[in-house]
Parts: sequence; C-alpha cells; structure tokens
Amino acid sequence: MTAFMPVTVRFCDNRTMLVGSVAEAATALGQQWPDKTAPAYLGAARLVRLAVDGSCCPRSAFEAFVKAATQQGVLVARPRSRAHEWLDAAASP
Repeated sequence: MTAFMPVTVRFCDNRTMLVGSVAEAATALGQQWPDKTAPAYLGAARLVRLAVDGSCCPRSAFEAFVKAATQQGVLVARPRSRAHEWLDAAASP
C-alpha cells in the first residue's frame, strides 16, 4: 500500500516508475534525471532524505518530489478518472 496517490515518472533512459511513498521517491531520485543540479531537485532530495530519517514531514517531501518531477518534465500526466469527475461534481454546489 502506498502512502500517497501514486505518480508515474519517466526518466531520461525512458524507464518509468510508479512512486507512491517517500521510500520510492528516494529510489526514483537516484535514477537518471535531466538536471540533478536544479534547485527543485536538490530541495526534493534533501527533504526526501530527511523524511526517510524521520525528521521531516513525509507529505512535504513527497510534494517537493512531485514539484521537481513536474519542473523537469519527467512526471507522466494521467487523465482524470470518472470517479474523480464524479466526486468533483458531487462536491460542487
């Protein structure tokens, strides 16, 4: 079971990985990224490392990971499911 809604990332070598936890994010950060010197990547790597050690909020670390993946274009966009559309419609006034 994953701790967060899983996201898919596609690395520079065209491999993909489903990431749904801080531990999986740590593994993903060790793969081939376009720019491992980018500030968002470095910040995500630091927060993920701290979260794995237990001294950072896992949610903050995972969000930083998703932000870095988005900025570098490695996050694979997924279409919204019908369930999401139904829940959004049900929540709207």
